[in-house]
Order: sequence, then structure tokens, then C-alpha cells
Amino acid sequence: MADIRSALLEELREIAARPVPAFDPALADDYAATGRRLPYEAQYFARRRHLAALAIAGEGPALSSLLKDVCQERSWALPAHWGIDFDPRTCVDLFACETAQALAEILRLREDVEGAAEIEAEIRERVLDPLFESEFPFWWELRISNWTAVCAGAAGMAALALGYDLDLIRGRVLPALQSYLFSFGPDGGCVEGVDYWVYGFGYFTYFAEAWRDATGEDLLAGNEAIAAFPARAQLHPGSFATFGDAGPDTLLPAGLLTRLHDRLGVPVPAAARPQAFADDECARWAPLTRTLEWGRPLPEAVEPGRAFLADVGWFVERRRIGRRMWALAVKGGYNDEPHNHLDLGSFLIAVDGEQLVCDPGAGEYTAAYFGDERYDQVHPSAAWHSVPTVEGAAQQLGEDSRAELVDTGDGVDVYIDAYGDGALIRKFAWTGNAVTLGDFGPEITESFVSRIRPELDGDRAVWAGERGTLVLHGINPDDAVVDSVDTTDHRGRPDRLWALRFGLNGGLRFELL
Repeated sequence: MADIRSALLEELREIAARPVPAFDPALADDYAATGRRLPYEAQYFARRRHLAALAIAGEGPALSSLLKDVCQERSWALPAHWGIDFDPRTCVDLFACETAQALAEILRLREDVEGAAEIEAEIRERVLDPLFESEFPFWWELRISNWTAVCAGAAGMAALALGYDLDLIRGRVLPALQSYLFSFGPDGGCVEGVDYWVYGFGYFTYFAEAWRDATGEDLLAGNEAIAAFPARAQLHPGSFATFGDAGPDTLLPAGLLTRLHDRLGVPVPAAARPQAFADDECARWAPLTRTLEWGRPLPEAVEPGRAFLADVGWFVERRRIGRRMWALAVKGGYNDEPHNHLDLGSFLIAVDGEQLVCDPGAGEYTAAYFGDERYDQVHPSAAWHSVPTVEGAAQQLGEDSRAELVDTGDGVDVYIDAYGDGALIRKFAWTGNAVTLGDFGPEITESFVSRIRPELDGDRAVWAGERGTLVLHGINPDDAVVDSVDTTDHRGRPDRLWALRFGLNGGLRFELL
């Protein structure tokens, strides 16, 4: 991997030399009209990318002009997060807090910024005053998720950069971050997946290190299990289990991961290639600047390994068969998790990072995706995960719908209570160059999902990937059907999923070729 800092600085210089991206404020209303987020957000993040490049590698007048434009935005929050009963200008969401942090640290970094006092006033009025002067907690301080860490951490770093009283920061930011840590069990697993671990625990770490610089207090100490989560959930370099609203190309901020290794001694996950600033679709200031300061090349290879995370309900195992690295990942948990999918007992089988039986991961974020119609959308639905129906019933939503994992040594058993009166037991086991699956319950109809069309051959189904082939033995040829759905992925690109469905009539074996 190339020298990270030199490559990033060269990229930033190239971005800073380009014209400032166009920005149409009217697109903010497109979300309310259509439920689409991407048209406005694409230009919002393009502006943030250019701002970061100018702040690090650009000229003062161009930077000052763009800072002025950012301060004239209707809101620093995304339209999807605006409420109907408060001013969007003072909406304290993830991106408002991130913008406040970026602007505050740019003021500290660059002495040639024009209108610094006006910029600081915007930071205070839009984000810090609403947060620190509120007598009531924000919802993200009560319902713990990545929002808790990102909003509190980014706002806290903005306050530190502007010289706020440390006791004021301690009283509002630290309790929120402590609540975020309490959301993890002893195994350190993140119920939201690796992508949101990078986001949430990343901002916790960035704030913790800034707080240590300011006070000498160490908030990271004792969080080794949480810090080790990505390495335990890895399928292959750059590839992780995609449960929930995860993506196939998880951002791996080298600064974050090497800092956690240096501070806590935790293993560092492997990356398939050096990641550029362009890989962060949200153009975040904190990961960029901390990678410039702390980053080193990440490992390029991953060894066989096994992780059983009973608290979060994840099982991930990598085995080398021949020259290929095969991985099995199985999902437990409950059906009311942050970024929840109806996926209890779902699994994936991957070869060198290519998922042959897949977890669909995140779909395109729209109003419907986070509204009452969420489970009618393809990616979160039970129909497009590798989970069966039981007596014709799909999985039910709710905290009471749960799946418990039991480690068996050569695999994992999953006890699923999510079908009303019907229960399901799934037993996964490695046997040489195969994974066996036993499903036990009444009137089971199997579903196995992939982005590769399965080819049927008698009682076999074959998924032929680019890096390996998976053969399922034991299907019921009398009623096996293959169907597909065309949808869009998290970035709005076309995404086609295939499903093999049939009535269960015996044990199943996935041969790994």
C-alpha cells in the first residue's frame, strides 16, 4: 500500500484545484416532494469534499469564499432529518454536528480565513447553543445508536476547538458517550454492523483522543472488545459481514484503526487496497484529518479465524480450503435493532470476499426506507434474506422476535422465535469442503438469496461466482423456483437479487468449490 499521507495530500490538491461544485438550494425540497435523498445529498457532500480539500491544500481566499457559502446554507442538517415543528437551521443532526466540527477545526488550523468571527457565530447558533443550552435531551441521547456517538463526539470536538469550558463539555457530551458504550455487550459486537461501527465508534475515538489531549483523561481505556470488532467480523481483506444496513465496500479509515491498535493493542483488519478520500461518500473531515495525522498502511492479508459474538448474535468463521478463503457468517439478535432487517437466522457464504449466498446489506435510503413501509422495501424485508417461512409465515417485527446462537465447535446452532406460534432451529456445521444446514420446524419453505442467478440441476443448485462456486445439494426439484427483483443499492445504483425457493424435504449441504 502506498504512503497514505502523501497519496491523500496529492488527492486533496487535485480536488482543491477544481472549480467549486454547483449547489442548488432548491433540491432541499426534493426530499419532501419525492422521498428521494440522493439528489440533494450528492451536492451537499460534494461541497463538503471541496471544503476539506481547500482547508488542507487550498488558498485562503477560495477557502474563505466557500466557508461563507456553507454558512449561508438553509441548514447544515440533511432534509431527511428536518422536523416539522422546529427550524431546520438549528436541527442538530449527524451532519450539522460534523459540519460544526469541521468549521471549528478549520478556524483553528487556518489563520488566513476571512470572517472567522461570523463563522464561529454560526457554529454556536446552529449547533452548540441548541445542544448545550437545551434543558431536555435530544432523542439521540436517549435511543442509543451511532447517532449518539457521532452527534455528541463531533459537537464535543467543535466545542473543544472553540475553547468551550471543559466542565460544560463534560456535563453534556460525556454522559451521551457513556450511554453509547453501554449499548455494547461484553463481546464488543456492534448491532448496527461494521459500517456503523466505523461511524459511531470512530467519532467516539476521535473525541476521546481530543479529550485526552485537553484533560489527560483516557476514555478509550477498557474498550478493547469494542475496538476489536471489525477484525472479528472480517470475511476477507476489505470485506465484512453485511448484516443490517451495511455495504459491500466498508470504509476503513487507516487513522482510526491504527490508532486503536497503538492505544489498545487490538488487531487491525485487512484492506484490499489503500482507500482514498473519494471512497468516503460523505467526505467526512474527522476520518480524513485523523488519517493524515495517525494513519499507516493496513495489513493486506487475513488469516483463518473464528468469532462467536453471543451478545450481538453474530457468528463469523474463515477457513482456508485450497488456495481460497471461505467464510460463513450467521445472524442472530432481535427484530427491532437499529437499522433492523428481518434477518434472524440469515447467513452468507463467501469465497475470497465474494458472497455466493449473500446478505443484501443496505438499500437506497429514502423516506419509505425509514418509514412505516420499511419492510416492504427489498433490502430490509424477510423475503430477500436467506431465511425460510414457517407454516407460510414470514418473520415478525419486534423486540420479542429473537434468535439465540449456540456455539457447537464445528459451527453454530440458531434458535429462532420470530414466527408467532411457529419456531425454527437452524444448525450450521463445517464438514471438510462443505457447510451443512439442518432446518427444523413445521412446514418450512427455504429461501436462499444471491446476486448470482442459481442454475438448477435435479436436486442441486449451482451459484458460479468469479472467485469460486457453491453447489447446494438436497433441494426439492418438484417445487423449486427461482425469482428475482430489481431494486437500487445504497448509492442508488441498479441492484438485482435472485432467490431460490423450495419446500424443505431433508438435510442440505453447500459444497465449496
